[in-house]
Amino acid sequence: MKVNDVIAGAPLHAPALADIEDPFLDPSLLNDAQITRIVVDVLAGTVGILLELRQTPHLRANTGLIRVTGVAQQNWICTTVANEFTAWSISGATVHSAPTEFQLTAQCLPTGMLRVVGTSAEFVLLDAGMLDAAPPDYRADSRQLIRFGIADENTDCDVVGVARSVRVDAL
Repeated sequence: MKVNDVIAGAPLHAPALADIEDPFLDPSLLNDAQITRIVVDVLAGTVGILLELRQTPHLRANTGLIRVTGVAQQNWICTTVANEFTAWSISGATVHSAPTEFQLTAQCLPTGMLRVVGTSAEFVLLDAGMLDAAPPDYRADSRQLIRFGIADENTDCDVVGVARSVRVDAL
C-alpha cells in the first residue's frame, strides 16, 4: 500500500493501536515526531499529515499519518525559513475529539503551528521498509538525500496499526 492510498481512505486492515500508542488519548505521544508533509485534498475534504517517527522511540514504526476527514479548517503558520529544507518537530500538541468534531493543534520547532478541524481522524502507524534506520541530517545532507530519505505520498508501506478519534465502543 502507498501512503497516498491511506490518505485517500483505502480500507485499512490493521489492528487497533493500544491506548499507550494512541495520540488521540495522549497527545504528548506526538512530541518529537516531525511533520514532513501536509497533503490537502480539497475535493474530498481531507488533510493528511505525514510524520517522520524515527526519532520517536515510544512509537513502534518509522512513519505515521494523521488523516483528518470532513475538514472545515486547516492552518499552517510559521516563520520564514529562508533557504532551509527541514522537517518540523512537534514540541507540543493538543487534541479535542468528540463524536462529531476533531481538532488538532501542534506547536512545532522551528516556530510553527498547525491547526486542523474536521469531523474525525485516524492515526495510522506505517512501516516504510525502504528507509534507513536514522532520518536524514537536515543541516548537513543534500536536498536530494533528504527528499529520498523520508517517506512521501508514493512510498510503499505496511500498516502497523490504527487509532480512530471516534471509538465505536465510546458511542
